[in-house]
Amino acid sequence: MAHITLSPAEFLTPQRLAKLSSNQQDYAATILADVLRVRQAVGLTGDWTPQQVAATLAALPTMVDQSHRYYVAVVPVLTAYFRAQALPNEAALLQALKAARTALVAPHETTDQEQAAYETVVAQVDTWVQTMTQQPEVQNLSSADQQRFATIIHTVAELLITGKGLQPSEWTVTTLSEIMFGPFTHLLDDSERVPELFHLVPFALTALFTYLADHQLLPAATELQAWVRNQHTALTTMYDPKLEHFFEELTAAMQQQGIDTRDRQAVDAFTQDYLRAHPTTSRALFMTDHQLTQPHPAKQLKFSQKKRRKRRRK
Repeated sequence: MAHITLSPAEFLTPQRLAKLSSNQQDYAATILADVLRVRQAVGLTGDWTPQQVAATLAALPTMVDQSHRYYVAVVPVLTAYFRAQALPNEAALLQALKAARTALVAPHETTDQEQAAYETVVAQVDTWVQTMTQQPEVQNLSSADQQRFATIIHTVAELLITGKGLQPSEWTVTTLSEIMFGPFTHLLDDSERVPELFHLVPFALTALFTYLADHQLLPAATELQAWVRNQHTALTTMYDPKLEHFFEELTAAMQQQGIDTRDRQAVDAFTQDYLRAHPTTSRALFMTDHQLTQPHPAKQLKFSQKKRRKRRRK
């Protein structure tokens, strides 16, 4: 039985785009359109198979003239695309993607500095977490809560360091607020968006800031810790399943109207119209959700290595 393939428009929802790096977001729609066009051009139809993946990606560079940044994004975008469809042969497809990456990227490879820099950040944050988990108050956490603690530390630190390009000496209340009431929640997997994790956020942030201050790495520690105390309720309740359901409905409505989800002005305008047309929903959301009442960052933060970070942490 043939599997119903997601169209690029169905796949490119705000939630899925938020889990891609800024570079991958820039090229995601183009990559999917090109891959499907090339696949058709080489005479491949039906369900995706590893052989089709290999043949399509082998033909892609011969039919698409794009930059190095484009080809770096091809495999991550297709990986997310296949995973979103829960295909029965997903593992084999992902292996075929992995095998094709070198041939795709090698002709365009100029530097691996970004990857090396990210690996350095991961190692740095791993060291912080390992040291903090030796503290009695962290050791007293259950095994599950220790994992949630590590997830919070990694996500926050890497958003600030890799995403915003800020070392701890440059962290401020403003930048912390931007990530906590912006991409933090959306970068967590569904299984991580649970009350138990959010209840730990103030504790984890305080532990992180105390650790960095003790090592003379965080000049703004006092201000950041005060912000955490003042925002305790907002931090522990910033994820609301009702809001998630609202965004799913909003995304579906945008797709029906043909709204380009990469066009920030169009999305903002449509959202305002949608809320005006649904006043009851609007009132409920603004009463319960802290994310909508916080200023959002002006741009998407780059966080391309989330999945691999989590695998390394296990």
